Amino acid sequence: MPLDTQISVFVKNKVGTLNELCTALSESNINIRALSTVDDVNWAIVGLIVDNTAGAKDILKGLDLKFGESMVLTVPMENTPGKLAEITKKLSENNINIVHAALTAEGQRSLLVLMTTDNKKANELLG
Repeated sequence: MPLDTQISVFVKNKVGTLNELCTALSESNINIRALSTVDDVNWAIVGLIVDNTAGAKDILKGLDLKFGESMVLTVPMENTPGKLAEITKKLSENNINIVHAALTAEGQRSLLVLMTTDNKKANELLG
């Protein structure tokens, strides 16, 4: 499983904000590989995994947006009943807590994005 950098961007929760962010990245030919959001009434955090982290950070600085970075696991997996339970059981049995998770599926494949209390050990277990 690859370890990837997730950029968490703090933005205003209003119409068009996500479009502005996605447009700025696309204009610099930066591809968004994964995206998640956590929202509040006035603010949101947009989690991004991109193909050019350094370039994305430069764009965010240019837009005067606050952001942070964290390491996450990206876990490609089969889209079948029980596969996620299998993964979470393996982590739980090894005392690894899942801090953040996002999952998407298309057809027979899924992509799980995980942040854990021990990404290195989780990567070894799931690899």
